[in-house]
Amino acid sequence: MLVNLFYHVVGRPIRKVLFLGIQLLEALLLYARRAFHLHAKVMAILHDGRDAKWFWDTALDELQKYYRDVTIRVQRMPDQPKISIILPVYRVDPAIFRETLASVAMQCYTNWELCIVDDASGMPELQRIVHDFAADYPGQVKFAMNPTNVHISATSNRCIEMATGEYLALLDHDDRLTPNALAEMVRHINLNRQSDILYSDERVIESDGKATFLVYCKPDWSPFFHLSCNYTTHLSLYRTALIREIGGFRVGFEGSQDHDLMMRAVEATERPIVHVPFCLYQWRAVETSTAKSADSKPYAAIAGVKAVTEACQRRGRPAEVQWEPESFHYRVRFELPAELPLVSILIPTKDQGESLQKCLESIFTSSTYPNFEVVLVDNATTQTTALDVMRQFQTAHPKQLRIERVDEPFNFASLNNRGAKIARGEYLVLLNNDTIVQSPDWIEEMLRLAQFPEVGAVGCKLLYPTGEIQHAGLELQDRRVANHSFKGFPENTTAYNNITKTVHEVSAITGACLMVAQEKYHEVGGLDEVYLPNGYGDVDFCLRLSQRGYEHVYTPYARLIHEESQSRGRATETFERQYMISKWGHQLMNDPYVNLNLNRDMTFSIDSEFPFIDPTGKDFQDLLQAHEAERLQKKQTLNRAA
Repeated sequence: MLVNLFYHVVGRPIRKVLFLGIQLLEALLLYARRAFHLHAKVMAILHDGRDAKWFWDTALDELQKYYRDVTIRVQRMPDQPKISIILPVYRVDPAIFRETLASVAMQCYTNWELCIVDDASGMPELQRIVHDFAADYPGQVKFAMNPTNVHISATSNRCIEMATGEYLALLDHDDRLTPNALAEMVRHINLNRQSDILYSDERVIESDGKATFLVYCKPDWSPFFHLSCNYTTHLSLYRTALIREIGGFRVGFEGSQDHDLMMRAVEATERPIVHVPFCLYQWRAVETSTAKSADSKPYAAIAGVKAVTEACQRRGRPAEVQWEPESFHYRVRFELPAELPLVSILIPTKDQGESLQKCLESIFTSSTYPNFEVVLVDNATTQTTALDVMRQFQTAHPKQLRIERVDEPFNFASLNNRGAKIARGEYLVLLNNDTIVQSPDWIEEMLRLAQFPEVGAVGCKLLYPTGEIQHAGLELQDRRVANHSFKGFPENTTAYNNITKTVHEVSAITGACLMVAQEKYHEVGGLDEVYLPNGYGDVDFCLRLSQRGYEHVYTPYARLIHEESQSRGRATETFERQYMISKWGHQLMNDPYVNLNLNRDMTFSIDSEFPFIDPTGKDFQDLLQAHEAERLQKKQTLNRAA
């Protein structure tokens, strides 16, 4: 008793101070390293004078060197497909339209054609601009005009009819491609010879072309996330034959025509969808663009609901789809099985009567799912309060609550495996005893996803008692193994395209609240009792499921409070971390749902150590001027030669 009192009154504060000291030293070391690098650069400049690279090269020089290098590299690739750029036009600002065309002209990859259709704009100046551009690039520009305004889907289809390229690239009339856009796509076509569909990262620019903070470094292909929002958007590249096979764009889906096209194209191919992790597209935020505000095109939300609803029906997964204006995404509520399966909730527990009371009370009084059982795996509880709680709930719910007594040293994996062996449910929920249900339909929301054959584990949104996020999926973090995405962020955060408010794929789910089909749980042998008895067992379990082709999904619509590790504290052992690195090192280095350009710090912020070439503002204008000067010089040379 006195030892415990001394530890809590004296020992724990000292321990916290020591940890803070370590964190402070780490911060000082970080800034010391940065200061050293700056010092070294300054010394190099003073030593080399005007020959110093940092001192002498301008941003334009650096950009041009990079693009010259990309041009050379892509020319060495074995596949050099022609790319048809589809450009429907309607009453666009002529100055902005010139920039769009110039962004095509500046491409490092030159095997392209531009298919332009004017949707009865009634602006002769646009025709003059196109004719002048076509004269500068003979044989590469095709132009047509609609006699009447038929809107973007039909106009885009007319562009596709004109195309002769092996691939189609979609470009809006007020947006821009980066000069390396087509080259990077072609490099990835060569890297993935069988691919029909590719998409890249993108950014939003202001109407004047200046950069905004909205750079979207996207995850790899995520089918559930794509149903919830059209995150692939720009730049998208499709094999022309595939788009013609599915009939191109559908009239009646204007505002969501790109999303509808991608969903139908994905359904029509069995080849992998390739993510190109380069920012290759600049989406201009003009007043009528959804880059500015989804409210600017309210019809887009209506068309989007229709497109997603039909996609679910085509895939044999009927769902109710709702537009969520707070996140600009869709909520897809898949139908539950006609006969609701039994769900077994496994709760390892020892003592901690107060936490157990709140946990069980929230399950039995709040849950709306009618067919569940609770399996308490009691790890030698001796606390009177906890024993009373167990008796109280077993008396009140004799058919729904069972208690399995386990008298052995604590082993989280073993306790869950023991519960899984006696569970009668078709689905298992691994649940900590320090959780409290917040959304009554939490079981239904997890089951909507867990029912599908390709889904392994399903996780929920866990919140601290203070309201901040504790878990919104796990991200893999190389030698740190894994951690919780957006940990400590406010629940209503809009970070990373509102992803914490949206159903999406993740690499792993915390074992504090995880649903999985019992068959799949036993297929991989449950949790590892020998090498990972306490720490990282959930990550290992998910990676073993992934090895067999299953994917894991997070849903924000199942919400629970989690008083993290109140019952056991942090039991993670150094050996377990070393074991995970030795077993899963390659996977831990490359989380497919965390873009290579992002920090591994749970925030999905851009990593300054991995810059990407993305000219905006003055840099883009300098490139334009340099390109125009080079074009005029070549033209004058040809005229003199003639």
